[in-house]
Amino acid sequence: MTSPPYRRRLLVIYNPTAGRRKRARLEAYLDLLEEAGCAVEYRPTTQRGDAEAFAAAALAERYDAVVAAGGEGTIAEVANGLPAQGAAPLGIFPLGTANVLAAEIGLPLNPAAVVEAVLHGTEKPCFPGFLNDRLFTIMAGVGFDAHVVAELPPELKRALGKGAYVLESLRRLLLWPGRSYRLTIDGVTHEAASAVVAKGHFYGGRFICCPDARLEDADFQICLFRKPGRWGVARALMALPLGLLPRLAEIQLLRGREVRIEGPADDPVQADGDIAGQLPALIRVGQQPLRLIVPRA
Repeated sequence: MTSPPYRRRLLVIYNPTAGRRKRARLEAYLDLLEEAGCAVEYRPTTQRGDAEAFAAAALAERYDAVVAAGGEGTIAEVANGLPAQGAAPLGIFPLGTANVLAAEIGLPLNPAAVVEAVLHGTEKPCFPGFLNDRLFTIMAGVGFDAHVVAELPPELKRALGKGAYVLESLRRLLLWPGRSYRLTIDGVTHEAASAVVAKGHFYGGRFICCPDARLEDADFQICLFRKPGRWGVARALMALPLGLLPRLAEIQLLRGREVRIEGPADDPVQADGDIAGQLPALIRVGQQPLRLIVPRA
């Protein structure tokens, strides 16, 4: 039996403007690293793009791991900066609102367990997705959920966390005019009122949208929402927390490696919970997997 790795030399990239609770959790992670005797370099971000630049520069420093401390957006930005060859593995200190990637890899939110996983966990090859040229780790979406993300006030998100998405979803539902999108999946065209292109099966926390999507697979599972208008959105919103979304008659689940999306010009496309592009868009699976640190089985 091989002994577990010990990743002693770490680069931790984090956003110093996180809320009080998230700062306390980050401090707990960092205190545990200090207790473990790790050699840690901390890189706080000051603007969009910093996390990507810090990760890209890390190759020359030969760290045992690059750790993204934040939510899905921060993780994706760090992953965007890791070169395809020779990069250190990517670890996660979950500090987000939903922490979907942490749930996907079975990473608990207990600080001691998180640090244990980063220092002694195994590596899992995970194929990311790309929205045009931007990497994402969990999913991309067009339609209702992208408009919710686009319209959500940042201060409301900081104040209410997941509750902000609930409130904005209800508000957006009352105003939703309906949309129509054309998705060409590996050369076959489909019509939908909304769509989620997933690398993982969790959505918005531990809700399930695409039950067979897996990080290690070199393709997507795509969820097409066929029922248009407010009633279609309302049915999906009611079914999601009950675990019934994939069973709805108007939901179609497909698999594919390349998805071209057309629809209203400049309509927003979200990736990992942030607006990352506009229509038309090309979504594809990356050819090189990320080395993602996961808890030991």
